[in-house]
Amino acid sequence: MLLPLLLLAAGATSARTEPAPEPGELADWLKLDGFGTLGAYRSNDAVASMRPDARNANASLRDWRFDGDSQLSAQLTLNPNGPLRLVWQVLAKDDIVLRFRPRTEWLYLAWEPTPPLSLRAGRLALPVFLLSETRNVAYAQTNVRPYSSLYHLNPISKVDGLGAIWRQAMGPGELSLDAVHGRAQVDLTTGRVKASAITALAAQWQQGRWTLRLGRSDYQLDAQLPGTLAQLQTLASGATACSNCAAVLKARAPSQVRAAINTLGLNYERGAWTLSGEWMQRRSDSILVADADAWYTQLSRRLGAFTPFVGIGQTRFVEAPLSFQTVAGAPPAAQAANAAFDRFLQSANGRRSWQAGLRWDCAENLALKFHIEWLRNTQEIRLGQIGSVSYPATPPIGNYRGPAWDGQLRVLSLNLDFVF
Repeated sequence: MLLPLLLLAAGATSARTEPAPEPGELADWLKLDGFGTLGAYRSNDAVASMRPDARNANASLRDWRFDGDSQLSAQLTLNPNGPLRLVWQVLAKDDIVLRFRPRTEWLYLAWEPTPPLSLRAGRLALPVFLLSETRNVAYAQTNVRPYSSLYHLNPISKVDGLGAIWRQAMGPGELSLDAVHGRAQVDLTTGRVKASAITALAAQWQQGRWTLRLGRSDYQLDAQLPGTLAQLQTLASGATACSNCAAVLKARAPSQVRAAINTLGLNYERGAWTLSGEWMQRRSDSILVADADAWYTQLSRRLGAFTPFVGIGQTRFVEAPLSFQTVAGAPPAAQAANAAFDRFLQSANGRRSWQAGLRWDCAENLALKFHIEWLRNTQEIRLGQIGSVSYPATPPIGNYRGPAWDGQLRVLSLNLDFVF
């Protein structure tokens, strides 16, 4: 559980009260950092539930939960100022399989043959988004968590493989390139996704108040999603009197998936104001990873120790219809079922979200955050959805016959973030 990391954090905090070591002693070749969050969140709906991340084991259904955002991490760096260094980051956070058991988030060997270039091997951060390297460091973010409208579309945050980072000053700015190639595995509420190969490249330009980032990542995936695959087998068998389901699903739903994500991010600071935003486009050759577009933008202002913020985001699935056909003479219920499955397999559950909140830097390395988020589905709301927002599916997709969800959800979050 969290006890080993808590003890490690306590030891690191107490060590900082001692006099600085002389050159050549332990601190010259050893660095210890850490971060953590004590979080609580509550959704307001009795039908739809919400979890901060699709990798969380539990969700809030009109009750307070303390496991979704809460976490603790420690990072050890050997030879931090040398051309060859080792970085090991251990994270304890709610997970479907591991729960709060500590696991290795990063573990890599870095070598800088020349000052602009760093070569890495091991477990690395996947450079897809602006917050890829700080996705689990809530203290580094203005709001409570990254926008689910965009970040939940790529739950893979790390890879085992090789990487390189190149940075070079160019006139008034700096250009950096971050490339990674490797493999990964992630467990979700819907099953497991294995990536046999991931290649990612991100280019970032920083100049004065501006940061602009472009990214591309390509995936070869094995989607092991038992519930969805069982539904596909039912359709292909002809149980719904579908005349072309077997042929369509063979072409549109291979479990071996090739996917690509394109991203654009920006950050602009002017005095106390900060404007940030990201856009992404996801495309694949399988409905198991449905085509989608997403974006968000956020505006914040620092007022001394306080930083109020507002933001808006949207996810829209753009997967083409499968055009299932029902055999002649079948009852109307069969035709309705095939139409419902067609929409369900298009992942027609896009939504828009609005956020507002306040960050208070109440002490050194300590931030208290209040955050409220409103979510509203903008596409189909009766088919069910598993991810950061879940709601029971009605027939023929599921067996739920209770009150219908109206497609709206409100989530209140409180975080205490710290670094040490």
